Amino acid sequence: MIGIAIGGFLGAITRYMCYLLVESRSWQPKAATWLVNSIGSLVLGAFVGSGSLSAFWITGFLGAFTTFSTMALDAVKDFEDGKWLQGGSYILATLASGLLFFSLGYVLMQ
Repeated sequence: MIGIAIGGFLGAITRYMCYLLVESRSWQPKAATWLVNSIGSLVLGAFVGSGSLSAFWITGFLGAFTTFSTMALDAVKDFEDGKWLQGGSYILATLASGLLFFSLGYVLMQ
């Protein structure tokens, strides 16, 4: 349990640092969320592909690093603002890149 908590702490800090880095350089506010979710999917695929199922990394670090809830909030905000195409595209792009990056990580570690 302590390992998962430490992994979660480190994952949350890493996500925050990515947000600061990406949002200071991007005009698209959702870019940071898309990036961390894509990177997290790649790393998760690599762990699963290698057979290394560490609770520290998968549940702790990656659980805190990636963020489905922020992606959902961003999409709902678009829907509330009447930006249905933008919100729907964001959801599809996030899901597609997550599946693609997970598959890439998985295949690379086979």
